[in-house]
Amino acid sequence: MERTIVRCDSGAFYSTIWIPLVSFKAIRFGSARFQRCPVHRRWERAVQVDVAALTYDERRQAKSTVDIGIP
Repeated sequence: MERTIVRCDSGAFYSTIWIPLVSFKAIRFGSARFQRCPVHRRWERAVQVDVAALTYDERRQAKSTVDIGIP
């Protein structure tokens, strides 16, 4: 399953499974989701980011930091 890079409200980037209209580990709010951030270890709002707008280091960090695998 492909992962999507998201940013939490505190600014951390990580990758998660993002299936439109499906969420078992998050609460959906339009285009955002309220889910547990693996960086800050607390529940925060997460939004998808444009990967082209990220630096190489931000992409590398996001791909190496993943949340739980349940969609």
